[in-house]
Amino acid sequence: MSFFAKLFGRKSNSDTGQVKVPDAFIQIGPVLEEIGGEAIGCCPENWTSAVLTITCDGRKIEYSLKNQRGEQGTASITPLLAQLAEKLYVTMAKNGDRWTKAELQYDQDGDSWKFKSNFSYD
Repeated sequence: MSFFAKLFGRKSNSDTGQVKVPDAFIQIGPVLEEIGGEAIGCCPENWTSAVLTITCDGRKIEYSLKNQRGEQGTASITPLLAQLAEKLYVTMAKNGDRWTKAELQYDQDGDSWKFKSNFSYD
């Protein structure tokens, strides 16, 4: 069962109707937060958008951090961002969610950033 099926597919405490947050989501939430902070920190200050792409073929993980708005500058992937990308894959894979590509998009909205993700599977 994939991470997302676990997230949206299980309920507990049926008497009260409360939704139980799956352990997989509890584990992955902080990782996504860390990745977001580090990814944004790796971008030039003038960037208002960034896409972190992580690919995994089952043996190696590759990553890139790019701007799709044509804003000047180049992002540099720090060892910490690389480590967090690997942690994201490993954590999700341990919970049965083995994707081949993750796209994590960050868009500046005033003083804050919006986050959107897309996961691809073979």
